[in-house]
Amino acid sequence: MQAMIDVAKICDLALILIDASIGFEMESFEFLSLLQNHGMPNIMGILTHLDYFRENKHLRKTKKKMKKRFWKEVYDGAKLFYFSG
Repeated sequence: MQAMIDVAKICDLALILIDASIGFEMESFEFLSLLQNHGMPNIMGILTHLDYFRENKHLRKTKKKMKKRFWKEVYDGAKLFYFSG
């Protein structure tokens, strides 16, 4: 927790890695809260482990759900990248 506070004070750009097969965890929300309290730098989200999804329909639903939740927590239009394979 202390490391997250120190980083939140000095960073200009925060990259938040989110495991799409698990979803958002409490640590992600805690870090976003710390960033908001310390001036809200530029934030980019990165969804990983997208290759675990077998069906394209389930993958699209998950991407849409995660992007909607990420925008709700950060701000509308925040960049969210998708990494797989």
